[in-house]
Amino acid sequence: MNRILRHLLNLGLLLILAEILHGAPAPRIQVSANATKTIDVAGLSAEDITALTKLGLKGEQWHELFAVYVVPSQGKERGPALLGSYRIEDSLVRFEPRFPLVPGVRYQVILELARIPTRAALKEKPLENEILLAKEKKPPTEVTQVYPTADRLPENQLKFYLHFSAAMSRGDSYKHIKLLDENGKAVDLPFLELDQELWDGSGQRLTVFCDPGRIKRGLKPREDFGPVLEEGKRYTLVIDKCLEDGNGNPLKEPFKKSFRAMAPDDTQPDPKNWKIKAPPAGTRKPVIVTFPKPLDHALLERLVWVADSRDHKLAGKVTLSEQETVWQFAPEKPWETGTYHLVVDTRLEDLAGNSIAKPFEVDEFRQVEREVKKETVKVAFKVE
Repeated sequence: MNRILRHLLNLGLLLILAEILHGAPAPRIQVSANATKTIDVAGLSAEDITALTKLGLKGEQWHELFAVYVVPSQGKERGPALLGSYRIEDSLVRFEPRFPLVPGVRYQVILELARIPTRAALKEKPLENEILLAKEKKPPTEVTQVYPTADRLPENQLKFYLHFSAAMSRGDSYKHIKLLDENGKAVDLPFLELDQELWDGSGQRLTVFCDPGRIKRGLKPREDFGPVLEEGKRYTLVIDKCLEDGNGNPLKEPFKKSFRAMAPDDTQPDPKNWKIKAPPAGTRKPVIVTFPKPLDHALLERLVWVADSRDHKLAGKVTLSEQETVWQFAPEKPWETGTYHLVVDTRLEDLAGNSIAKPFEVDEFRQVEREVKKETVKVAFKVE
């Protein structure tokens, strides 16, 4: 028997001996198929699992037995083991990373078999494996819409909203967004380039401001460089293909929006001038509100709502159309007969940044005719 053991050891078939002694298949490292993508050690015997359970390892004590590392790039040292939680489930030892595994990143997994009490006498070499999650194949990211959608914008247009089909990368967006004049020449520094780019929580909408210093009259940037837009001239907003999405991939194709600059707009929005078409009672048809001019797309979605006679905000769906001149609200429940109010936050702006509360540009030589002090204004309509 001793000669057989020596022969097996000389051949380096220690793993075969371990299977004979434990009556279990050789341990293996695998990535689970569940959504959290845990890293599991499978193939341990019932005796191995019992011995590990009795050890009662906690927190970073597990790293001496079972650790996961990011494979460093060439010339760099390996960093610390990934943080996460360990647990024993049936015949598995499972590691769930604190942060999800990243597709395209290589991970090294090391299992110190000799630290399992039932295997200590065998002096087995560590079991090592590399894991690489394939990047998920998704359709190329594209620009889905740019607001405002109108092709005629005021000379003092304040901002653009850029919408994308997937989350985007951050940090160098302004390099890939240009404003061209009617001769195809790039307008010099048209945008307010902020260190903290103005992305929404999903990473799919970027707000880009035209430089306010070149919009307001009398400010030095406007005197030195002129306005961003000039009345009567045509422009094209260009988002080039090299703008990367959250996975580092370029856009499907570049995007262009052409428009003509019209006279500057210094008039504040006034709900008294809006037309409201009330829906019939007993239906879920929308109330329709029409504005004399386009208003800010993003603000319309959250600063205008409908309240009942007890001032309770109604749940429902808002849609915009006709180049942001029509706002519609369809309630979740059918309308009841009675009086309702269209409630408008006075911060609501038009395309030039004029709000209901105050104009964007205050001319110190001209008295402001109307400045609303209330935080909201209400316009009543009846459902019959």
